[in-house]
Amino acid sequence: MSVRPIHIAVLDTDIPCYPVYAKRGLYSSQFKLLLTAAANRINASEYHQHRRSLGVRITAFDVVGWSFPNLESLRVSPWSSTENAPSGFPDPVDAILVTEAAAALYDKLHWILGLQSFIEKVYVDYPMVRIFGSCFGHQLIAQALLASDKSYKPQGSSFKISVERSSSGHEIGMHPIILNPAFVSNVPPLARFTPEQPFRIQIIHGDAVISSPEDTLVPGMMLPEPWLNIGSSRNCPIHGLYKPGHVLTLQGHFEFDAFATAELCHQFANQFHWPADLLASHLENIRRSVVPGKDDDDDSKIAAEAVLLFFAGEDWTSDADINSSSS
Repeated sequence: MSVRPIHIAVLDTDIPCYPVYAKRGLYSSQFKLLLTAAANRINASEYHQHRRSLGVRITAFDVVGWSFPNLESLRVSPWSSTENAPSGFPDPVDAILVTEAAAALYDKLHWILGLQSFIEKVYVDYPMVRIFGSCFGHQLIAQALLASDKSYKPQGSSFKISVERSSSGHEIGMHPIILNPAFVSNVPPLARFTPEQPFRIQIIHGDAVISSPEDTLVPGMMLPEPWLNIGSSRNCPIHGLYKPGHVLTLQGHFEFDAFATAELCHQFANQFHWPADLLASHLENIRRSVVPGKDDDDDSKIAAEAVLLFFAGEDWTSDADINSSSS
């Protein structure tokens, strides 16, 4: 069976805090490891027995240092098993992945504005390229594609999307996320999650994508069609964005485990001068996923598979279920 190579340009927007970097390297390296493992699980699953196998190619770019993918390398036509890459390039870039960062969008750093402009251009001029963002990446994509003084009137109610400091403070650790049924119906690996069995990945953020006025915060109804809010937690009404076949974002981190989240939490505690009891509370939430001697008890593997299937164009499907080996 042929292999469908998925070429992902990972845009590194930060360097992990030193203990995480020393153990695992850059965020782009971590995504490569996790998405490759997700491809192996998917390829071995019953769901994928009669489909083309998925392969992962990662090219990393330091956007803080103003390194971006060459626009000529981006995909402009549907994938074909007989295609040849343009001269001088590997397989065309199928997807853009924007990583997390400690920076805030409202800091207006030069590279943030440049990255936002790049995402806007890819979105408009290269619709075959799928776009994903994690945490800061989620917020930047919302700012680039749904904010910037754009106003919408769903269901006759006017509101704007913006990225601001969360009014409820930092959301950190394992907080249940209630996924929007309209979203999970398009992403088979996530179909198992219900209000009684919520989605759980590590979360650590102090800023959030919000809409105003707040009375429009109804999952799946607050965005212009066909955009969807992927779901909500108690303290964060918009936990991700989804435009079928084009854009997916997560406020949480499938690429973080308890170790990585705790190390970043310690960095935040020093930066924001948290009292000891607040730090201890956050660390307790983070460590809820820890199972000694085993992988963390969370849904990060399922999330990684969902993101990879999105990159592969297998999110917009009528299949009712996927029997992944991570079940």
